Amino acid sequence: MRRGERMFRVAWKIGLIVATCGLWGCAAKRPSGPVIPPSGIVIHPPTPTVVVPVPPEPPVVRPPEPTAVPVPRSQPVSRDSIAAGNATGSGLRHTNDITAWLRDHGWSAPHPVTRGRDLRYETEAPAGRFAVVVGQKEAEWNGRRLLLGFEPRVVAGQLWLHPLDIESHVEPLLGSGPWHPVERTIMIDPGHGGRQPGTRSILGNQFEKDLTLDWAFRLRALLEARGWKVTMTRTNDLDLALAERVDLAEAAGVSVFVSLHFNSSFPSQQAAGLETYCLTPRGMASHVVREYADEVGRAFPNNLHDADNLRLAVAVHRAVIASTGSEDRAVRHARFMDVLRWQNRPAILVEGGFLSNPEEARRIQTPEFRQRLAEGVAAAFP
Repeated sequence: MRRGERMFRVAWKIGLIVATCGLWGCAAKRPSGPVIPPSGIVIHPPTPTVVVPVPPEPPVVRPPEPTAVPVPRSQPVSRDSIAAGNATGSGLRHTNDITAWLRDHGWSAPHPVTRGRDLRYETEAPAGRFAVVVGQKEAEWNGRRLLLGFEPRVVAGQLWLHPLDIESHVEPLLGSGPWHPVERTIMIDPGHGGRQPGTRSILGNQFEKDLTLDWAFRLRALLEARGWKVTMTRTNDLDLALAERVDLAEAAGVSVFVSLHFNSSFPSQQAAGLETYCLTPRGMASHVVREYADEVGRAFPNNLHDADNLRLAVAVHRAVIASTGSEDRAVRHARFMDVLRWQNRPAILVEGGFLSNPEEARRIQTPEFRQRLAEGVAAAFP
């Protein structure tokens, strides 16, 4: 056989064998039963897959569109009132025209009076004279100073006062007579005491707490001689909290409360004179706040006596200046004084002079001047 033919046959046989292996498989036949692993090998069954259903997203509920609430219409409130945050002040009157009020109460129409650069308006009646300065909080009642809550203005040739000033200053002074007590019972409060010495004299040898106590003793003697029943918050060097002083007045059931103090402007030594304080009416900014917040919109128990507070303060202020000749530093309003704002009776605080002023401190430290202070306060109590 020729070599080429022989090689062809060999290749054909090899192809037949490969075809047979591909058909039946050349590897050993696999068993049909379960596979048993060799010894020592553990095969764990596959962990079943747990399908946790995901809850559907909650529906989005949109809030309803806000409905505009109509604001009831009223008389316009002045820009001064809005600026001071007093548009909802208690007892707010929707009028600024002081001329109409004066005419209705028997006073003359306010007439302009020029003093230097100041434009004043004055009005007179048998009860006295009332004057204001345009663009300033300065006012006068029968020649004695008091500070308003807002600056008067001139509108279309007419004097306008803020409604709260008409209600809190004009009406109590011009619309009724002087202050009269319900009963002749009074509590005198010598300021400070004990560990609270108050201000120290610039002369270095006296404290406020001792000077107010002496003033109070002198005033008590004068009032008792006039038939008043007098109680004092302290009669010695007692450390007494402000709330305790209010509680003492409440327990005694007195009709009026007067707190006695001396002032200081240290380190300045210039200020001198008398200041008399009563609680600031609601809706009005205070004239003195110190380091305290001035809660303009808040009413305190003593605000029920705003009119009597002012009348009493003006009467005491006038009488003390007449007795001592002290500089007039005005009747003022303050809200931070706890000893006043929680009182359920007319209440005032008198600052008898400045211990930071050397000349005035020297006067205050004399018994004669403190006696004149006491006589001045007593003269305001019929």
